[in-house]
Amino acid sequence: KNRCLLSKWLYIISTKTEGMWVQILWNKYLHSKTLAQVTARPTDSPFWKGLMRTKATFFQRVKFLVGNGHTTRFWEDTWPGE
Repeated sequence: KNRCLLSKWLYIISTKTEGMWVQILWNKYLHSKTLAQVTARPTDSPFWKGLMRTKATFFQRVKFLVGNGHTTRFWEDTWPGE
């Protein structure tokens, strides 16, 4: 159950740029990086550390549209087809 909720948060963070909590997380942890580029640090909150532990599983199960390329991890993302 907890992993499902954390995955939902990862989805929200990776797809939305609006909303107070998304902006707080972006400003505190991501700055100008993508989720794929950040890792947990010893000083991070337990919530963020939980997100970082769930991140690998999340990326294995989701697919992203390239769009403008801002949040797409070209080499790491799952691409349709072979």
